[in-house]
Amino acid sequence: MILLPKFLYPNPLYIITSLILALILDALYPYHKGIFYKIHPVHTSFILSQKLYKPYSSKIMGFFIWIFTMGIHLLLYLLLLYLLYKINIILWIIASSYIIKTSISFKLLYDIVKKVRESLDNKDIEKARKFVSNLVRRDTSSLDEYHISSASIESLSESFVDGILSPLFWLIILGPLGALMQRIANTLDGSLGFKDELHKDVGFVSALADTIINYIPARISVIIFALSSILMRDDTRSLFSCWKKYRNKTESKNAGYPMSSFAGALKISLEKINSYRLCDYNLPKKEDISNALKLILISYIITLILAMVAIYLIKL
Repeated sequence: MILLPKFLYPNPLYIITSLILALILDALYPYHKGIFYKIHPVHTSFILSQKLYKPYSSKIMGFFIWIFTMGIHLLLYLLLLYLLYKINIILWIIASSYIIKTSISFKLLYDIVKKVRESLDNKDIEKARKFVSNLVRRDTSSLDEYHISSASIESLSESFVDGILSPLFWLIILGPLGALMQRIANTLDGSLGFKDELHKDVGFVSALADTIINYIPARISVIIFALSSILMRDDTRSLFSCWKKYRNKTESKNAGYPMSSFAGALKISLEKINSYRLCDYNLPKKEDISNALKLILISYIITLILAMVAIYLIKL
């Protein structure tokens, strides 16, 4: 049983209702614009961390940035949930659904990867490079079709953990603020968690916190992908053999788990030039992007079902 105040984790049916509303909002309005973009916690936490950041700052400064940015966001939304819970539970559900919606991002990810595939179908490689640049940090200006496909599939599998599985995991444990905590931690890693001289100290805490928070979800993703493969009537032996051999080949302690298992499920290799190559297969073609989208969609549905069951059972 979760020992949290009622205004943070009330009746599980309220949490499930909020989650369903959030999923509907994500499907209908994946692209935040205008005021909804300006107040989006991913945007505000990124901007705040960048304003506080100074090149070559210390680990202590990085710790302060992480605590201050995380604390001010969680406190703001905690107060919002508290006040609305006292006023009316329907208002609490609406606010909670918004928090969950800003913490989970599936439709946007799915649409961008789909546009990469469509651009390659139309032989517009420059457009495909532009779309894939929204998914990865690396330079995409000279990537060929195979490495564009690889980058989009890599992002699909890794972002499944960061943007879907991990927020749901923390939603189950800590309620809406748990999902928000994960999302802000992931944002701060994207803002500061680089290994270059400018960021290596000041971004240390952000990178470490993101690794810790996503540690278990990254490993659960292997099971989710295996279940999805079974539903697609695929052999899971390649998934587990690739995962076993390549899960620790990425610089990130977490990214190798979803990426290697996902690649194994699709029987492809994923390569970041001069960094890693996962699995003993050929690099993906554009057709493999469609298979990846099918696999991630099934994984998304499985994860949502398991999350709702867990939310219901965990309070019993």
